[in-house]
Amino acid sequence: MKLGFAKTDITPRVGVELCGFGPFLNRHSTGIRDRLWARAMAVHVGDKQAVVIACDLVGVTKQTTGRVRDLLAVSHALAPQDIMVCCSHTHSGPAPGCYIGWGEA
Repeated sequence: MKLGFAKTDITPRVGVELCGFGPFLNRHSTGIRDRLWARAMAVHVGDKQAVVIACDLVGVTKQTTGRVRDLLAVSHALAPQDIMVCCSHTHSGPAPGCYIGWGEA
Protein backbone atom coordinates (compact mmCIF):
# COMPACT_ATOMS: atom_id res chain seq x y z
CA MET A 1 0.00 0.00 0.00
CA LYS A 2 1.20 3.49 -0.85
CA LEU A 3 -0.24 6.70 0.61
CA GLY A 4 0.37 10.30 -0.32
CA PHE A 5 -0.76 13.53 1.30
CA ALA A 6 -0.69 17.16 0.21
CA LYS A 7 -2.30 20.47 1.00
CA THR A 8 -2.47 23.89 -0.55
CA ASP A 9 -3.67 27.22 0.79
CA ILE A 10 -6.92 28.35 -0.88
CA THR A 11 -7.55 31.37 1.36
CA PRO A 12 -9.03 34.17 -0.78
CA ARG A 13 -8.04 37.79 -0.51
CA VAL A 14 -9.71 39.95 2.13
CA GLY A 15 -12.89 41.55 0.82
CA VAL A 16 -14.37 38.63 -1.11
CA GLU A 17 -18.07 37.95 -0.71
CA LEU A 18 -18.75 35.11 1.73
CA CYS A 19 -21.25 32.26 1.55
CA GLY A 20 -23.25 30.92 4.45
CA PHE A 21 -25.57 31.86 7.31
CA GLY A 22 -28.42 32.70 4.94
CA PRO A 23 -28.69 34.57 1.68
CA PHE A 24 -27.15 37.82 2.90
CA LEU A 25 -26.04 40.25 0.24
CA ASN A 26 -22.79 42.16 0.50
CA ARG A 27 -21.34 39.97 3.27
CA HIS A 28 -17.61 40.42 2.68
CA SER A 29 -14.59 39.18 4.59
CA THR A 30 -12.93 41.78 6.77
CA GLY A 31 -9.84 39.79 7.69
CA ILE A 32 -8.36 36.30 7.95
CA ARG A 33 -8.63 34.43 11.22
CA ASP A 34 -7.87 30.96 9.87
CA ARG A 35 -6.42 29.88 6.54
CA LEU A 36 -8.57 27.78 4.20
CA TRP A 37 -7.02 24.63 2.79
CA ALA A 38 -7.50 22.04 0.08
CA ARG A 39 -6.09 18.74 1.34
CA ALA A 40 -5.57 15.61 -0.69
CA MET A 41 -4.97 11.98 0.15
CA ALA A 42 -3.97 9.46 -2.50
CA VAL A 43 -4.18 5.72 -1.88
CA HIS A 44 -2.61 3.06 -4.11
CA VAL A 45 -3.21 -0.62 -3.36
CA GLY A 46 -2.22 -3.18 -5.96
CA ASP A 47 -3.66 -1.98 -9.27
CA LYS A 48 -6.26 0.26 -7.60
CA GLN A 49 -5.83 3.91 -6.73
CA ALA A 50 -8.07 6.65 -5.40
CA VAL A 51 -7.82 10.30 -4.42
CA VAL A 52 -9.87 12.25 -1.89
CA ILE A 53 -9.69 16.04 -1.96
CA ALA A 54 -11.22 17.93 0.97
CA CYS A 55 -11.69 21.70 0.65
CA ASP A 56 -12.47 24.25 3.35
CA LEU A 57 -15.48 25.56 1.45
CA VAL A 58 -19.25 25.41 1.91
CA GLY A 59 -19.49 23.28 -1.24
CA VAL A 60 -18.21 22.90 -4.79
CA THR A 61 -20.01 22.92 -8.10
CA LYS A 62 -20.47 19.88 -10.27
CA GLN A 63 -18.41 21.71 -12.90
CA THR A 64 -15.49 22.21 -10.49
CA THR A 65 -15.54 18.54 -9.52
CA GLY A 66 -15.65 17.60 -13.19
CA ARG A 67 -12.68 19.85 -13.96
CA VAL A 68 -10.65 18.33 -11.10
CA ARG A 69 -11.47 14.84 -12.36
CA ASP A 70 -10.49 15.80 -15.92
CA LEU A 71 -7.14 17.22 -14.77
CA LEU A 72 -6.32 14.15 -12.66
CA ALA A 73 -7.34 11.83 -15.48
CA VAL A 74 -4.73 13.46 -17.72
CA SER A 75 -1.95 13.95 -15.17
CA HIS A 76 -2.33 10.73 -13.16
CA ALA A 77 -4.46 8.37 -15.29
CA LEU A 78 -7.24 8.22 -12.69
CA ALA A 79 -10.81 7.27 -13.56
CA PRO A 80 -13.54 9.74 -12.52
CA GLN A 81 -15.03 7.25 -10.05
CA ASP A 82 -11.66 7.07 -8.26
CA ILE A 83 -11.70 10.78 -7.34
CA MET A 84 -13.82 12.32 -4.59
CA VAL A 85 -14.05 16.04 -3.90
CA CYS A 86 -15.68 16.99 -0.61
CA CYS A 87 -15.96 20.06 1.61
CA SER A 88 -15.79 20.92 5.29
CA HIS A 89 -18.88 23.11 4.78
CA THR A 90 -17.49 26.28 6.32
CA HIS A 91 -19.95 29.17 6.48
CA SER A 92 -17.21 31.79 6.45
CA GLY A 93 -15.50 31.03 3.18
CA PRO A 94 -15.90 32.30 -0.37
CA ALA A 95 -19.01 31.55 -2.40
CA PRO A 96 -18.30 28.59 -4.69
CA GLY A 97 -20.95 29.64 -7.22
CA CYS A 98 -23.42 26.82 -6.68
CA TYR A 99 -25.90 28.69 -4.45
CA ILE A 100 -28.01 31.39 -6.07
CA GLY A 101 -28.10 34.56 -3.99
CA TRP A 102 -25.52 33.38 -1.45
CA GLY A 103 -22.59 35.48 -2.62
CA GLU A 104 -20.71 36.09 -5.82
CA ALA A 105 -18.31 33.34 -6.76
